[in-house]
Amino acid sequence: MSENHHTPPIISEEDALRLAQAHYGISGSLTRLPGEIDYNFRIRTKTEAYLLKISRPGAHLDDLDFQRQMMEWVSQKGETLAAPRILPTQQGKPYAVHETERGPCQVRLLNWIEGRLWSAVNPKTDALRHSLGLAAGKLTQALQGFTHPLASRSFDWDLAQAAWTEQHTALFSGEQLEIIMYFQERFRTMQPAYAQLRQGVIQNDANDNNVVVSEDLTDPKVVAIIDYGDAVHSQLINDVAIALAYAIMDLPDPLGATLPLVAGYHAEFPLQEAELEALHTLVAMRLVVSVTKSAINRTKEPENEYLQISEKPARALLTQWRAIHPDLAHYAFRSACGYPDHPSYPA
Repeated sequence: MSENHHTPPIISEEDALRLAQAHYGISGSLTRLPGEIDYNFRIRTKTEAYLLKISRPGAHLDDLDFQRQMMEWVSQKGETLAAPRILPTQQGKPYAVHETERGPCQVRLLNWIEGRLWSAVNPKTDALRHSLGLAAGKLTQALQGFTHPLASRSFDWDLAQAAWTEQHTALFSGEQLEIIMYFQERFRTMQPAYAQLRQGVIQNDANDNNVVVSEDLTDPKVVAIIDYGDAVHSQLINDVAIALAYAIMDLPDPLGATLPLVAGYHAEFPLQEAELEALHTLVAMRLVVSVTKSAINRTKEPENEYLQISEKPARALLTQWRAIHPDLAHYAFRSACGYPDHPSYPA
């Protein structure tokens, strides 16, 4: 998700098929997919499937190159994790250019990762949440050592920069306002310790439409976390918080649902005790960013339903999360990772 709300030009299915044929030599059945910035299409030929992404006018080529390099890095390092790859045009280039009346758009073709989106899976079991934790931990591990100049950027969806939401509290009232301000205050208070936590380039957007689950109906597994458009250099623990924020929506016991995911992540990429102490507040701040973005978007693009897709469940989860004592969550996270429940227990 991005802070840019310019509406891109309409790209029809006919346009998409024509571009795929012209630049990649492929044709087949086409399905439009949701997306906030890019126009996304799945193309199925008789033998293969692809993801066609057409950017909005004015997209920076450096941003696209950042994503390309990150995909290539994960493909090489994440041996057991499926990762999207950008496929070259017939001229051997990483993208093609489509001229529109509002400016040029970049056209990219990616391999299609077979499976179901997390949002379409039901039921979502503890075993599946554990699998998501494993996949997220593998992705963090695969990204170790990856750097890019554009990773350190000003970005509203970077949890480390979430204090910007304090400028928009007037969009809320009543209990919702109290909850949001409560977590903003906790986030403000924890800044000295938070600044010392491990950092690196993170995927930063493991939402329920970016997690791909296998087709197996009896024992489904997470096979990939896709879409690196929100990648940023930030605290590593943010990726856990973001995955949790979406994986525990619409559940009666959200804290209990976090534990398999935290345990799975820790098994692949061990979490430090100080990171677990920040996790409860970080989950909340992802939700605060989400509902604030939705409130802003509603005034800018009231017709764009995709931009408000997570608002109601995010608001509901914030209310549930406020009722969970931070110490209880902290101790539960520690236990899930095999640490003594209380930090002072050995003493």
